[in-house]
Amino acid sequence: MGIRFVILCVSLGVFGETMFAQTLGNGSLNGKFNTRHLMLTVNSGGTITDARTFYGSLTFDGSGAFTYTGNQIVGTGAPIPSSGSGKYTVQGTGYVAMTNFQRTDANLRGGLGQGALVASTQETAGVYDLLVAIPASSSGVTNSALSGTYFTSTMEFPAGTAASVRNAFFQLRPNGAGSLADVSVTGKAANLQDKVQTQTVAAASYALTSDGSGTATFPLPSGGTAMTQLLSGTRQIFVSSDANFVIGGSTAAGGHDLLIGSKAFSGTANAGSLRNLFFAAGLQLTPNRPGSYSGAANANGTGKLVSSRRVRQLEGVLDFTGGSDYSITADGSGSVQSSRFAIGSAGNSYIVSGVGVTDSNSYEIGFGIRATPAISGAATFYINPQGVVNAASFAPVGAPVSPGEFISIFGAGFATATTVGQAPLQTTLGGVQVLVNNTPAPLYFVSTGQISCLVPFGVTGSTASFVVTAGGRSTAAVEIPLARTSPGIFTVPSAGTGPGAILKADFSLVSAANPAKRGDVVLVFLTGLGTVTPAIRDGILAPSNPLSLVPGTLGVYIGGKQADILFQGLAPGLFGLYQLNLKIPLNSPTGNSVPFAIDSGDGFHDMVDIAVVP
Repeated sequence: MGIRFVILCVSLGVFGETMFAQTLGNGSLNGKFNTRHLMLTVNSGGTITDARTFYGSLTFDGSGAFTYTGNQIVGTGAPIPSSGSGKYTVQGTGYVAMTNFQRTDANLRGGLGQGALVASTQETAGVYDLLVAIPASSSGVTNSALSGTYFTSTMEFPAGTAASVRNAFFQLRPNGAGSLADVSVTGKAANLQDKVQTQTVAAASYALTSDGSGTATFPLPSGGTAMTQLLSGTRQIFVSSDANFVIGGSTAAGGHDLLIGSKAFSGTANAGSLRNLFFAAGLQLTPNRPGSYSGAANANGTGKLVSSRRVRQLEGVLDFTGGSDYSITADGSGSVQSSRFAIGSAGNSYIVSGVGVTDSNSYEIGFGIRATPAISGAATFYINPQGVVNAASFAPVGAPVSPGEFISIFGAGFATATTVGQAPLQTTLGGVQVLVNNTPAPLYFVSTGQISCLVPFGVTGSTASFVVTAGGRSTAAVEIPLARTSPGIFTVPSAGTGPGAILKADFSLVSAANPAKRGDVVLVFLTGLGTVTPAIRDGILAPSNPLSLVPGTLGVYIGGKQADILFQGLAPGLFGLYQLNLKIPLNSPTGNSVPFAIDSGDGFHDMVDIAVVP
């Protein structure tokens, strides 16, 4: 098999082309949003040293400034009034950066979706949090606004510690008149031995005020206590202006928690009910292992959710790209990996709960909201801000690019004809040029709606700005995070997930019909491993003498077992392609689809698989 063919197949992948113009910006985030923000500060040993919860409203002015007013709970204290102001930026991709108003030396990062804003803090060590904000009603709300079924997830840290952390997943069924049907709560708590159990809450009720705020009350059963019940007491709630979402939590002293409810999918749901791009964020905890993340996820309706996340963990920040299998039953609930999962009305949202089907000390709450399209209105020449992607993985927007990486750029009006470049790659092809931080990029493929090119090795900084020029015109710049590495393994066929582009020593393609054996040496082809030593010029064929090597330590895991890497560098005689030669671990799991992952230190890629036999 020719690896050049693999790259060509990838470069011709379909992302979608529509003649629109970029419009997202600060003006896309405007008006009053009700919000709840749960934030934990954790020391190097994983112990929570400070817990803070804010609930109230954020009012965005459409020009990059916001004010907040509400209440804050600190540690074991009672709520106190909290107000102030901050700054925010909405990028063309739909990503949002804003002042963390509970800790002003930090920034929240997340995404503005169709009906909600989700965000978390990744860049500040020791901070783990989740913010959800939903549009407030301006037309008056009554109890009748809340009716139907809402899949709901909660995560609580009583008194701001992990000693009694708890997770729950349930359905809220308001009747539109202030009553809730009996609530069957499935969940677990650390002080209840992390055992999954089901409890019933009877005679629950709710009351709403005109701006969509209100309360929900969950009475304790006879003989129950707040520490033995997974859901009890009064929760302050907010209902979104379209009544599709409910968020809230406790207002008691030391009440650090978050409740997220999403109106259930109407009709009969299946895996195909979840499609397109979502912005997502979440908060996780296992013993002494906190984590929080924000990023994007892409669903194609086939049961695979492909995510790009920036994850804050004890060791630092990690850029993660991975695929997760999900299942959905007829009512819209299901599972993703080992967690519970449910999609919302019209498939526009999803919630994740760490409550699995078996006992576990892993706790999580997560929320995804369908991304707002980055482009609208008639135009003929633009880069789709959500369409600058790794040419191997097609990881969703938010995944960084790195020097030397093969990328694909999607948009409209780039070229009048399809042209494929030859080595050495030139920086002008078919009258088209791509500037990355003002440096011309070597071009491999150009067409009307797609460009495949290499990120120049010399590009530096925390972001990469992409501009396409053609016919005397220049597109608006699109900014993408820039990292030292951002690995993506090519697949055959070029789908980003599935069988990796992996060859045996005889250069035959590894497949279910031609599996690798434990102990075999295989060749893996990928992109995004960053600069090489010795350095080479952009766009030339990689030399065989001397070889251009990837510095530093990489980790490759086949079914969770670490493989010995024999070579890591550019593939000799090819351009823009990295190669790993490695030995299949003798204790590797076997099967047609054994997970294959790579850890580059600042990036972790877990989207492909390999066929292995004993």
